[in-house]
Amino acid sequence: MTTKYTAKIKEFLSGEQSKEEMSNWIQAQPLLDQPDIFREFNTIAKKKFDKVGFKDYDFELMDNLTEEYEDKILDGKLAEANYVMAEQELDKTMKEVDEARVGIRRYVMDCIINKEDNAIPMLELAHKIIELEKKDDLYDENNWKEI
Repeated sequence: MTTKYTAKIKEFLSGEQSKEEMSNWIQAQPLLDQPDIFREFNTIAKKKFDKVGFKDYDFELMDNLTEEYEDKILDGKLAEANYVMAEQELDKTMKEVDEARVGIRRYVMDCIINKEDNAIPMLELAHKIIELEKKDDLYDENNWKEI
């Protein structure tokens, strides 16, 4: 398996660079690529260590840690996606609420302007709505200028 990271991994395994340089390089790579880098490192290291008879390395532990790390990355990405979707849903709901508020205001004013049978209760309702709008810093006198 050869990837765009193979040469750099082999360079680190040759001891030409420090562990700190390797760590910095891995952290500079895209987050979702990092588990694959660890897997490839493990594969290359295992082959190299088998050739020289070095057995004092826990490949299974590295595999397990890589899986856990990848799960955490994916959990984080899922949480980010869920957050974005929740924000979009909130925006959509707030838009619907605003549209309903405008529709209700228009209905109340039309009843008053057209002197419908319910004009008096609608005028009382208009005053209550205006009070609520003022309380919520949503009041704009231009919205109510027709009455």
